Amino acid sequence: MDRREFCVKLMGTSLVLGGLSNGSPAESADPAAPAQKLVWHKTLKAAHKLAIETDKPLLIVFGASWCGFCHKLERETLADKRIVPLIERDFIPVHLDFDRDKKVAKILEVEHLPCTVILSPDADLLQKSEGFTDYKGYIKILQAALEKRATIQQVQNRQP
Repeated sequence: MDRREFCVKLMGTSLVLGGLSNGSPAESADPAAPAQKLVWHKTLKAAHKLAIETDKPLLIVFGASWCGFCHKLERETLADKRIVPLIERDFIPVHLDFDRDKKVAKILEVEHLPCTVILSPDADLLQKSEGFTDYKGYIKILQAALEKRATIQQVQNRQP
């Protein structure tokens, strides 16, 4: 069974996977700007269901309480007032704890933290990034995922 098929089966089961909540208030990269906060989904199952309903990719961010760069990503990049609206509009954000969600991390081959994995609602791997990324780099990751998704959809629409 390949990773995509396994992910679909895993997300389709009744297994409820715990994730991190919003955590402490995040600060924007611009100190003068008010902090922005994403609403993170706490379970992969619920997020996947919403991804199918809304036809939006899953933005899965793996972190850990002991990971300094994970906190930096949340505080500086994922709370940036320029990135929050993009994520809210085009993605279903899911925050998973690397230590609690080891099975999912293994399936998605997460080896370094922080790690962002973007999957289509059909569990196609659209993008993966490990390590801290600033706002500009993260925007490129998100845009590349959306472009890859559009390409996949075009190919699927051409098939009889």
